[in-house]
Amino acid sequence: MKAATFPGSDRGETSIQVVLLVPIILSIFFACIHAAALAHGGQVAALAAMRGAQISASSDGTTWSQALMRSEVHRTVSEMGNTLESEPQFSVYQDNVHVAVRVSIPGVVPFLPTTVSRSATVPLERFIEEQDRR
Repeated sequence: MKAATFPGSDRGETSIQVVLLVPIILSIFFACIHAAALAHGGQVAALAAMRGAQISASSDGTTWSQALMRSEVHRTVSEMGNTLESEPQFSVYQDNVHVAVRVSIPGVVPFLPTTVSRSATVPLERFIEEQDRR
């Protein structure tokens, strides 16, 4: 016995599924890639800010240490495959060094952020001679 079929009842069903599902799946895929790029950019910015703050703190926050900090931040960001959005911000307050870094990432999905900002605060290193410690 042959099953009863109705000609044309499911015609085009596969096309509609493809037209509806493929854009949704691709959007989710590209959003995941963009989220991974944002996470990587955040890690790079955090690492660069910490390295810059450590170098500035060990050099007493002088003008020379600012130049050294900027070159270290640039080197760290470029080694990790990102670019700086702006110059790192540097400030010294209450015996702490604060460095803020803004990194740009490649835009995969339009209308989602393409920059990540991270900062690090490290206490200034003070060396006290033994005779002054009392």
